[in-house]
Amino acid sequence: MNMQPRPEPKDGEDCFTLCVSSILAYQNVPEFCSVWKQCGIVYTEPKEGGQGRLSPIYMATENDLQWIHGIKLQIYRKNDKTAVVQHIKQLLIQGEPVIVWLDVFDMKYNSLYQLRHFAHCLLLVGYADERFEFIDEFYHLKDTIDEQTLINALDLRQTEMIEEGTHYVYNVVDSTQATIEVTEKDIHDVIQMNLNVMQSKYLHMITTDHGQPVSNAYTGLQALDRYIDHVHNCLADITVLTDEYVEKMYQDLSRMSNNRYLFTYFLEQGISHDLSLKQLIEKYQYVAQRWKLVSNMALKSQYVEGEKRQQMVERIWSKLQSIRQLEQELVEYNQLMIEKKDQKIEMEY
Repeated sequence: MNMQPRPEPKDGEDCFTLCVSSILAYQNVPEFCSVWKQCGIVYTEPKEGGQGRLSPIYMATENDLQWIHGIKLQIYRKNDKTAVVQHIKQLLIQGEPVIVWLDVFDMKYNSLYQLRHFAHCLLLVGYADERFEFIDEFYHLKDTIDEQTLINALDLRQTEMIEEGTHYVYNVVDSTQATIEVTEKDIHDVIQMNLNVMQSKYLHMITTDHGQPVSNAYTGLQALDRYIDHVHNCLADITVLTDEYVEKMYQDLSRMSNNRYLFTYFLEQGISHDLSLKQLIEKYQYVAQRWKLVSNMALKSQYVEGEKRQQMVERIWSKLQSIRQLEQELVEYNQLMIEKKDQKIEMEY
């Protein structure tokens, strides 16, 4: 496969969306970043002694890509490493780039090599002479890796990625039936769905991005309120603010920022139908920037300890309250857009 790293990522792309974007670009799907449509807030209450987690995702990733765009994401979860490697080789021979999740502990070029077990994904784009050719868009790198090293890295058992005992996870993207055009109704339906989630409707439908049901969860503004209260409660006990705690906080806040950026690319497809979407896009971009600010604060808090870390997390808590107001304004603006659209439809009939 003649695939190369993309020249420049867009705001909001993480390692997984970078891989999907690269495949869609390779398969000549225009506006490949517009396929990400869900933009909510989900807060999962901590288990005993655990940490509350925040996420913008409320449906399985494969459903998000299939919704409107008709892009199929095939997810393979297996435990037999021999079968996994043979299947990946077969897919590559067929000309299918493969998204693989792996542990960066075994990847020499990665900054966490031999330091930490952490799940990351990249693209496999070829196999020859017992070496796999890969592209890591996050590092803007194209290189090869020997088979044994890849086998070791593919084992996710020491990472957070492990799910229901599955050791190996890899993905294939099929865009042969992809829908290029996004209609005015599509834009309306997506805004309505995200609004429903932000207004805490359809809680029974909420899943993780891996399609697993979520328990002890809240959605929308209520979810953000719960998360803010959780952070405030943790401030009372400095021993809770461990390295692991602030790292997970950074992951969650960064993901919120990325999600808001990504959603604007979908909204851009509707400007030809409704010019008022420009203002909505600007609002989401600003909120994404504010989430980015607090995520950077969380990143910096990983490099301080004790009272300094506590003070940093307190600043994060304060900033989150202002973000909550911005998210409230977004909900109100989306509601107004939906009402105007519904009134327009009624008048036409």
